[in-house]
Amino acid sequence: MTEDTADPSVPAWFRVVSIIALLWYLMDTAAFFMRVLMTDEMLHAMPEAQRQHLAGIPGWVNFVFAFEVFGGTLGCTCLMIRKKWALPLFIASILGVLSQTTNIWFMSDAVSTMGASVIVMPLVAIVLGAGMIVLSQAAIARGWLR
Repeated sequence: MTEDTADPSVPAWFRVVSIIALLWYLMDTAAFFMRVLMTDEMLHAMPEAQRQHLAGIPGWVNFVFAFEVFGGTLGCTCLMIRKKWALPLFIASILGVLSQTTNIWFMSDAVSTMGASVIVMPLVAIVLGAGMIVLSQAAIARGWLR
């Protein structure tokens, strides 16, 4: 067997999807750091309802938020370097977003305080996470990931 048949070529669309997803997860990572590194000055610049909402976020939510963003970012990196580790990283990521979304939608008043974005953004993250899991599984089956 030659090197070419043992290491199938990855289509260009796979790389494009991986890069677009990485950009999303990097944006989400920035949001994570903005939340956990928020200064008192930043907090005081917000409306009172948003300050109270942020003060009421349990620590475990930031923990699962970290799983979401770092799992997704590392998963995309694994896709780009063609490693099978992408799949478990994307699974950790979607578990993080589902846990965080449970708190946002059902255990807090985030929707009334923060607006419709707290409905839309988690939905996008859930769809993207599920898509990345399916893509990773397909890439493993096709031999694109080692």
